[in-house]
Amino acid sequence: MAKSNLYQTKTTTNIIPVMEVGNMPLLSYCIDEFLEFKRAQRLSRWTLLDYETVLRRFNREIGDFDIDHIERKTIAHYLASLDLSKKRVKNIYTALSSLWTWAVEMGYCTVHIIRQIKPPKPEKRPILPFTRDQIMNMLASTDASKEYTRPGKRACRNRLKTGVRDRAIILLLLDTGIRASELCGIKVKDIKPHGIYIHGKGSKDRLVPISETTRSALCDYIGEQKDIEKYVFKTEQGNVLSRDALRLIIRRIGDRAGVNDAHPHRFRHTFAINFLRNGGDVFTLQAILGHETLDMVRRYLAIAQTDINGVHQRASPVKVWGL
Repeated sequence: MAKSNLYQTKTTTNIIPVMEVGNMPLLSYCIDEFLEFKRAQRLSRWTLLDYETVLRRFNREIGDFDIDHIERKTIAHYLASLDLSKKRVKNIYTALSSLWTWAVEMGYCTVHIIRQIKPPKPEKRPILPFTRDQIMNMLASTDASKEYTRPGKRACRNRLKTGVRDRAIILLLLDTGIRASELCGIKVKDIKPHGIYIHGKGSKDRLVPISETTRSALCDYIGEQKDIEKYVFKTEQGNVLSRDALRLIIRRIGDRAGVNDAHPHRFRHTFAINFLRNGGDVFTLQAILGHETLDMVRRYLAIAQTDINGVHQRASPVKVWGL
């Protein structure tokens, strides 16, 4: 009996082919169905895009086989061949594991082979917050280009059209500690009188408070926008701001301001550490950041606690008075 087209080429219609008894579907078919399953869960567009990017690349690299015939060594070799950070490889491992979990539940796989591979342990990178001076320099660099000179002319700078938007981005990141994808996903309707609704990981929404300074900067940028379904942050071409575009904006502002290694997630570190330094508690910080556990918050607390210990050593009367 001939196999159905499901096992030869990727189907080009919306009709799900009928599988013959004893056969398992191709990897490409499983990926299509898995992504549809995830879309039905109403995951964020960024999470869906990550899943699709990771799984399509995996499919291209190893080829299209019956998913139940893919061997453990094939996946281990693929993960080992990736020239990426340990954290990124761990994310890819997690996406593959999620696919196999679904496939086993659907009866497309008999064994969850990803669980037979030890997940990579991402390195703990040092947490380096921005200083106050760095933030001030970056805010001052949102309105104008780098200073430059032309032959026979005095030094000058160009006014940037994106200054109002970029100031609002910096203040919002610093004031809330939200992730890059969360900022890109904000719509006009999400801005409320007492904060902003943030659409976080795993479709978990939370209301994050903002200061009046940040609210004012947002209002200056949004203006009289009436369409509440529109995304707040756009590129100069009017497209919805992506995470990559946001990273590029922050990096360019950092270059103009003389701040090395400027990226959106560094604002998250800066917010968290200063929140604790200034008297905030770990449970409120956990809620604002959208962390499911206190693990990352404890890292911030350790850094803030080190600062406290250092200040105590310099300021304690017993130390200062030489008692």
